[in-house]
Amino acid sequence: MYSRRNSVLALEPALPDGPHLPPGQAPTPLVGRETDIRELGARLTDPHIRLVTVTGPVGVGKSRLAAAVFDDVLSEFPDGGRFLSSPTDPQADPDALAQGVVHGVRDRRFLLALDHCEQIMDTLRQVLPGLLAACPRLTVLVAADEPLGVYGENLYRLGPLAVPESADDPARLRDVPAVRLFLERARAARPDFALTEDNAAAVAALCARTDGLPLAIELAAARMKLTSPQRLLAELEEDLGALSGGPGDCASRHHCMRAAIESRLARLEEEDAAFLRRLACFHGPFGLDSAVDLGGAPPARARRILERLVDRNLLQAQECPDGEIGFQMLGLIRRRLLEAIPPRERDRLMREHAEHFAGVVKAAQDGLSGAEQARWLDMLAQVHPDLMAALRLLTSTGENAEAVALTLALRRHWLINGRLRDGVHWLSEGLATGALPRHLGTGAQRLLGELLLWSGEHHEAHRRLTQARAAYREMQDDSGAAACERLLGLLACHRGELAEAGRLLEGAVRALRDAGTARGHALALRDLAECRRAQGRPEQARELAERALHVFLRQDDTRNVALTRCLLAHIAGDRGEGEEAERLYRQSLTRLCELGDLPACAAGLERYVLLLTARHGRMTESWRRAVRALAAADRLRTVVGCPSPQPAALDGTLAQARSRLGEEAFEEAWRAGRSAEPGDVVAETLAPLRGRRPARVRPADTPLTERELEVAELVARGLTNREIARRLGIAEWTVVNHLRKIMRKLDCCSRVQVASWMTRLLGEADPAA
Repeated sequence: MYSRRNSVLALEPALPDGPHLPPGQAPTPLVGRETDIRELGARLTDPHIRLVTVTGPVGVGKSRLAAAVFDDVLSEFPDGGRFLSSPTDPQADPDALAQGVVHGVRDRRFLLALDHCEQIMDTLRQVLPGLLAACPRLTVLVAADEPLGVYGENLYRLGPLAVPESADDPARLRDVPAVRLFLERARAARPDFALTEDNAAAVAALCARTDGLPLAIELAAARMKLTSPQRLLAELEEDLGALSGGPGDCASRHHCMRAAIESRLARLEEEDAAFLRRLACFHGPFGLDSAVDLGGAPPARARRILERLVDRNLLQAQECPDGEIGFQMLGLIRRRLLEAIPPRERDRLMREHAEHFAGVVKAAQDGLSGAEQARWLDMLAQVHPDLMAALRLLTSTGENAEAVALTLALRRHWLINGRLRDGVHWLSEGLATGALPRHLGTGAQRLLGELLLWSGEHHEAHRRLTQARAAYREMQDDSGAAACERLLGLLACHRGELAEAGRLLEGAVRALRDAGTARGHALALRDLAECRRAQGRPEQARELAERALHVFLRQDDTRNVALTRCLLAHIAGDRGEGEEAERLYRQSLTRLCELGDLPACAAGLERYVLLLTARHGRMTESWRRAVRALAAADRLRTVVGCPSPQPAALDGTLAQARSRLGEEAFEEAWRAGRSAEPGDVVAETLAPLRGRRPARVRPADTPLTERELEVAELVARGLTNREIARRLGIAEWTVVNHLRKIMRKLDCCSRVQVASWMTRLLGEADPAA
């Protein structure tokens, strides 16, 4: 067996006759690439795959991965293999090169790995198709910046390491691959370096700022010898050159992130480079239409340029939930491009960017109140960084009226996507100028009061809403004044001032009915139903809520249908109708989770837990689920900035759970809930509790296979992909593949829907359960 990893000027005519060398071992472990090693290794050992090209962004670690996989799979090739770095001269004769390799390999089962191939891509495009045809048992692995683009090529795009979403849990932070690599290399530079509560946020921000690129992470970690994460983060704000070092600081041939990026950009044609510079104005993901709108090229040409930029890994492309392809530029590449754009041109681009996203928000208005709410809300969540950039530009240039108008148009985004703090910030900024048209300033006061209400800042919310109501009355805007009256009534209800809440909400119901605003009238009906429920009048509460539900159903208002059904579930629970309450909770919480309505998910989980423990408190599992659900709700409320209106009841439930489970089990469940995805927690919490093993569902009764049924049942029980993999003894990526097939067969778009389907099926199979 032959393994050779060196730099040579040409591929020798007889590759297998070289000296025997053992597989090379890198001086440091390859962090966070376990799945990539497994998947790439599976492709190389598949006899039907003959040519695999590993590509990825600059600094992503293509060479390290190729070397690690080569060493890992070499034993599967009985005639050996060769790993060549910088393998040939770009001026070499392709025909002579191919003949030499054919002579050496012939019909041997041989693995040839070629690294750093940027200078010889044209040669490889000519050589490899004929070489693979002449050597039927040869497998070739190529590591390069872009695909070869030849027939039969199997492309493996290597992505950056996962970066942390937040730093609120240092223990959880250590498990994130980018952080693991940073800590390992930082300790190599400074052995006493440790992740602490003081530096956790800076470490998380550094890993995010490096885009999860191993080269950038290693260069940042090497700086820990003489600096801190906080100081380096501040330096990076000013100078991309802070990510540079020497040969001993990283495993890459590059020792400066700026130079590495520039080497990739330098190979672009001017048309592609100009288009890419214009796309640098995007702060987050963007779609094809946005790229065409801001890229400055006709649609057909823009598509061709985008294809080339994706091939060269200067843009990342991925399929969105709606089936469209989205694009994103890594932050470090974007930073370098913006540095190179003259200030006047950069200002013009940012102006066009702000105008574009103002148009996007305007186009979203109708969709945000109809049946496609989920799609539009998800789109706004995706472009949130660009919306913030547009607001910053408008504010910095003194266009306060335009900034406030855009902020008002984003009302549902602030409320539903959990961006209360951002909405409060921009409305406060706009109102502080004191130079707004009256109708705009009054609308800003009203929305600010609403956001403050849900943020738990009741005193300031009352002040803002009272001012807005007075202004609407002066302008003789009855519907505006009634909308403020409704919010003031809801605020009084949250404060426990139920008599005042009832008076205000009754007036709002009448005024909004008379004003002919069907949706506003329905909102007031639902809020009054909430008040009547709190007053202990469930019959009247149900009648009011059902009237509101009828309006929302007629308007196809998905979110408000779900919120109203959630209220009806609370009322059914109060009336002792436990089964009906659970049915309504399943309907409403599943839909709210799909919409991504974080505040409503938190509130729904909290209220469902009270029902769950009241009905099934004799079962230990109900208390474990309750703790996980309340932990998840607590984390959601922390992220959103939306405190619970019923802390006393929840504290009592948690105290009971701690007593029932014991300290250790309680803490374990709490940690699990804090770290779990909201959809997983909702699915687990809503899954049926059974005192005995559920009836067996046969594959013949469903479109699913036996294994798919097993996976679906475990999803319904609330297990994560990793937990399912452990339970069934299969790989986590196999679980993901099963889940994709299940969703396709059932026409589902989320694991919450899969859980609901399986729950119904289990209930049909075991009606007595």
